[in-house]
Amino acid sequence: MKKFVILAAITTILFSYSCLNRCDVDCVNPPTPIWLKVVDKTSLQNLITEGVYHKDTIKIYYFDGATKKYVNISYVGPVGQTDIMQTNIGILQPFEQLNAFYLYLNQYDTDTILVRYVKRNDGCCTAYPLDSIAINGKYVDVDNVDYSFLIKK
Repeated sequence: MKKFVILAAITTILFSYSCLNRCDVDCVNPPTPIWLKVVDKTSLQNLITEGVYHKDTIKIYYFDGATKKYVNISYVGPVGQTDIMQTNIGILQPFEQLNAFYLYLNQYDTDTILVRYVKRNDGCCTAYPLDSIAINGKYVDVDNVDYSFLIKK
């Protein structure tokens, strides 16, 4: 009987511990990349595809103090098209505050992108969803599923 009580106590302790610690490991989900497509205001035609802006001159940068730092951009899109900019700016500046990035399209056209990523923890995993984004001073709705945005020219 004594062995049964000890076994029951050990089982209860292990079960309680496993229920309290539902996470086997801590997990971190870094910020999701954003996708930017530069389009004509009325026709919504892609201005990179149309040759108005050229991939080799487009840059995204931010300032770290007085130092200008460039951000990696890759181009993605449907098969045969790579006219959507993909960048992971969320990992480059502090979370929980508004951060400014600049999209240099050519010598006459630079756009300002303000983003804020926040830290969320569900007790098991930490994620960094996009909280807000403004393009040239206009805030855009964020649905936390699709981080693709149009920049209308």
